[in-house]
Amino acid sequence: MNPTIYNQLPGEPGIFQTINMMRELVNKNFLHPYIRERAATIVRECYRKKSCEDTRLLAWVNSTVQYLRDPLGVEALHNPVSFTEAKIRRGEKPFGDCDDMSIYLATLLKSIGHDPMFRILSRTGNSYHHVHVWCDGNLLDPTLMLGRLPREAAKAVLIRI
Repeated sequence: MNPTIYNQLPGEPGIFQTINMMRELVNKNFLHPYIRERAATIVRECYRKKSCEDTRLLAWVNSTVQYLRDPLGVEALHNPVSFTEAKIRRGEKPFGDCDDMSIYLATLLKSIGHDPMFRILSRTGNSYHHVHVWCDGNLLDPTLMLGRLPREAAKAVLIRI
């Protein structure tokens, strides 16, 4: 399936427009059997320890999904089932930017009973430019190499999914 491409509103309203669409994708897909099966397989040895599940799912998304920016001037959102999971099942490497990787991670987390949130941030304090997942008190950024700490944000907002 092709990504959802749309005309993003300018400025901050456009950021919240994108976040709302991301929330919809998570909420429409977290119960899908492919998502639940994938999450269950990844966290199989965690024995219901949420911190272990967070870490395993983050590491898996980080190593499985290739980071790739959207084309200039385009906002594209990938469906976690019909794009990301479908590519994995066909033996292909899925790709996406911070919003796509965060959608997939949040969908996996929510499918096994976690309560993920999106965290949008600005390093300058002006416009928002990055999103990652906040869950169980942990910042989960699937775009960063594991073990690397993100730069501090001058401004950040948590948004419930």
